[in-house]
Amino acid sequence: MKRFLGILFIALISCAAQAQNDAKYGETEEQQIKCKQALSVYKSFLKQKNYEDAYPGWIEACEVCPKAVSQSLYSDGARLLKKELKKSEGIRKAALADSLMAVYDTRIELFPTTSRSPNNRCKILGYKAGDMYKYFPEKLAEANAMFKESMDCLENKTAASTLSGYYLTSYKLLQAAEGDAADETLAMMLTEYLTLQSISDYNISNQTKESTVEGYKKAKANIDEIFVLIANCEKMVPIFESKIAANPEDMDLKIKALKLMNGKDCTESNFYLSLAEDVHKADPTHESAYAVGMGYLKKEQYGKALSYFEQAVELCADCPDLEKYLLRAGQVASVLKQTSKARSYANKVLKINPQSGDAYLLIGDAIATGAKQCKDAGIGERAVYWLAVDYYYKAKNMDSGIASKAQKKINSYSGQFPTKEDLFTFGIAEGSTFTICTGESTKVRAR
Repeated sequence: MKRFLGILFIALISCAAQAQNDAKYGETEEQQIKCKQALSVYKSFLKQKNYEDAYPGWIEACEVCPKAVSQSLYSDGARLLKKELKKSEGIRKAALADSLMAVYDTRIELFPTTSRSPNNRCKILGYKAGDMYKYFPEKLAEANAMFKESMDCLENKTAASTLSGYYLTSYKLLQAAEGDAADETLAMMLTEYLTLQSISDYNISNQTKESTVEGYKKAKANIDEIFVLIANCEKMVPIFESKIAANPEDMDLKIKALKLMNGKDCTESNFYLSLAEDVHKADPTHESAYAVGMGYLKKEQYGKALSYFEQAVELCADCPDLEKYLLRAGQVASVLKQTSKARSYANKVLKINPQSGDAYLLIGDAIATGAKQCKDAGIGERAVYWLAVDYYYKAKNMDSGIASKAQKKINSYSGQFPTKEDLFTFGIAEGSTFTICTGESTKVRAR
């Protein structure tokens, strides 16, 4: 008896669930049947990519089914309406575009959140913004605001199309703006560029579907293209200077401004150095240390520059920029005639990148700079240039990008070689091996 009651209870629960499920298709059995049939018909055509027959079937489903029957009714509808828009003109095209916006609005109203998409409204808003910009170009500002709202809500879950759409519409607004409005839009685009790139990078690294990854790569490239058009030192520096003067405690703004100015090599101004020092004091990192070092380097305050470049090296550990920091520290040490330190940094670069032409160039510079330290009578100082030129040739052969620079140094220091008469006087045969004061060996050459 208990077993019979248990089976009956399960059956009743099942029936209730089925009745509840059927209820979403309509209030009466007749409506439920019509709704299910209409959905089945248009979806069947849609699966076959027979959009021409799917569209009238979808319209019938909209007429006979309850509004909240399924979210797919609206996602499918947007897809079908856009197919119809492609082949429409004039009044019909305008009506279809209005219908598309209405489909998005109804979907947002009925399905603002789902179990799979808690921020479903924000996601749909991004889609609507894209189509609003496409079919209603006069509503540029409204579409831009929708993109922004979607992005602020979804953050790293923002669709690739929303990222690129937001930056493109921002650029269009910038082109139409004047005076203070143009400056404000440009400042916003400059600071938000880093956010957009960060979201793109996150998804490129974490998405598993190849087509999705490609979408974010394309969005990032599109954003970069626009950024190149708007970002230059002449515009960037005064805008950031004004915004930071108005918000001196906004460290997030300072960090973003410094990163962008570094990226565009806007390092000449006094503002850059003060900005870099503020950021470094608040939160010392290898990036901020390098930025301060660059500020002092531009002012030719080499001692201060070197101390900050060395901080960058220490704070970096094994960060991706370590090679750049080591090289810069070595170059400044060479200018300061700290030749041992310069060579040490160059050798560390070569451990990271054995093909670094810049590192061999730096070693050549360090050797040539320290020539006077060789006290060998007569020939000693000039013999050092043989070894320096050896390294310049290595640099030239390693990196075609610095070949011209290396060749100029080769030409310059080859002119410092001893003459044949000098070699004869000191009893040194041209082409023989000579050991200079540092204990390194090189080939004897005449000027």
